[in-house]
Amino acid sequence: MRVATMVLLMLGGYGCAPIEKTHPVASSETAVTVDRRIELMGVIQLLSSYFLVSYLDSDYKRDAAQFFKTCADHPAVTKFASLSANGFDFSNVPEAFIALSDTPDLQTRFPLGQGVIESAGGEENLAEFLTSTRMFARDCHFDEFYDAHLSEYQRMIDQSRQAVRASTRTLSSYLGTPLGSTEVVLGPLLHDGGFATRFDHEGGRAIAFAFIGPHSISAGSVDFGDAARLQPLIAHEFAHTVINPLTARHASRVAETEKNFGPLREAMRLEGYSRWEHVINESIIRAVTARLTAGERGEDAATAEVAEEVKRGFVYVPEVVAELRRYEASRSAYPKIADFYPNLLRVFEQSLAACVASRCESGT
Repeated sequence: MRVATMVLLMLGGYGCAPIEKTHPVASSETAVTVDRRIELMGVIQLLSSYFLVSYLDSDYKRDAAQFFKTCADHPAVTKFASLSANGFDFSNVPEAFIALSDTPDLQTRFPLGQGVIESAGGEENLAEFLTSTRMFARDCHFDEFYDAHLSEYQRMIDQSRQAVRASTRTLSSYLGTPLGSTEVVLGPLLHDGGFATRFDHEGGRAIAFAFIGPHSISAGSVDFGDAARLQPLIAHEFAHTVINPLTARHASRVAETEKNFGPLREAMRLEGYSRWEHVINESIIRAVTARLTAGERGEDAATAEVAEEVKRGFVYVPEVVAELRRYEASRSAYPKIADFYPNLLRVFEQSLAACVASRCESGT
């Protein structure tokens, strides 16, 4: 992409003043878990050859394949294969599962968003799948498998807890917003990446979940990575719970800039984003993550991170980073990211060509 190349050439001199130290924001500590519902989901996805199952050949993955091999043709597996081929994929699936009560009941505890329901082809289709999922858990003795791996799950939690909690504290401080009730769900069968979802309750309370997959294998066991891997990943997922509602709140301004989506549409489709508001969310969140990287590992690491985002087609990220530097330098005027958010939206009012030209002219 010619535009991406132009932006990359300008990133060499991108390091300016270091990130300003922010003040702590009161927030509850993040829970770190391995969840029965998400493991049940992972097993069904594994048996259906779903494209986002972990590619790692871990002992755990082999144990699951062996334990459930007689259930490969279960109605839950064939139904999921059908639904996932038609749009019930990515974050829609873990959101649908975490919204359920624990096994064996698997009854609805949080209302699902309309987008999740539509991705499954409607309420009837989703209800049919969840009924077959309850049958799978019973017929295939899922709880027996899960309970046999409790000590392994605890090892994963103990390995990751410190880095996870450091990440959420740093993110909350940077955004100037308490994250509230947060839970990181480690999924040994999930892909090398993450998803996030949030459920709002009456009275203004909310709970946010981030679902994280392993990064590597160590002595046959899955490894979710060190702080350098986990902190930006966790920050990215939980930043969605703050940034996405802000974008929705400014929906009319977002709609006015959608004409700028055209030149990016194909690159963003390949990344899994087919709507302009999703591109805006991702661009802002990736810029936030880069600024947190600057604070944790220095400006060179942050510049490399921004360059990688541009290569992937997120060409507005450098301009968002420039705006975030203004936010960092003016925290007394903008104590919360919500206060500064309209300034971030102005970046997307520029056409792609104008955005690149402004960086060329400024020399930043």
